[in-house]
Parts: sequence; C-alpha cells; structure tokens
Amino acid sequence: MVFFGWGSKSKTAPLDAGRALVLRYSYFHLFWLLRVSWGLKYSLATATEAGWATRQLSDEEAMQLDAPNRLTLNLWWRFGLLLWAAVTVVAILISNLAG
Repeated sequence: MVFFGWGSKSKTAPLDAGRALVLRYSYFHLFWLLRVSWGLKYSLATATEAGWATRQLSDEEAMQLDAPNRLTLNLWWRFGLLLWAAVTVVAILISNLAG
C-alpha cells in the first residue's frame, strides 16, 4: 500500500470555443489527503486540425486572461500538508514549554 506520492497534474478551464486555459503544478502527498503543491504554471491550449497546441503563458499574459481567478488550486491542496506540519510543531513547542 502506498502512503505517499508525488508527481505533476493539470487542470483545465474553457475560455471560448477552441481555446482552454491549463494550469500545471507539481505536488507531494501523504495518505492522498495531506498535500503540498508548487510550481503553478499557466498555458493556453488552442484546438487545431492536428489536435491541441499549447504554449506557456508569461505572467503578464496570465494576468490579462485573469488566470488566477479562473483556474486555481484551493488552499487545502496547495498547503494542507504544511498546515498540519505547523500545527504539529506548535503543539510540540507548547507541550515542551508547559513541561
């Protein structure tokens, strides 16, 4: 049974007929629930006769398309593992201070 994993995934959101916004990110997870994600990169996918053509968007182009508001990861998927790690560290510190 695998208790941890890592890799990269993508999410898509249609912009209009023939174009879609793509968000690609890397992640690490424990027990499929506690996850940390990084390296969010936006791309524009355009339908062509040969299939989908994608190109990475610059930060300016992503802001013009309002990419962070149209397509993002929720806080739990971005920082869930870090939140539990921080709670654990604080609990250990309080326990040591309380003695």
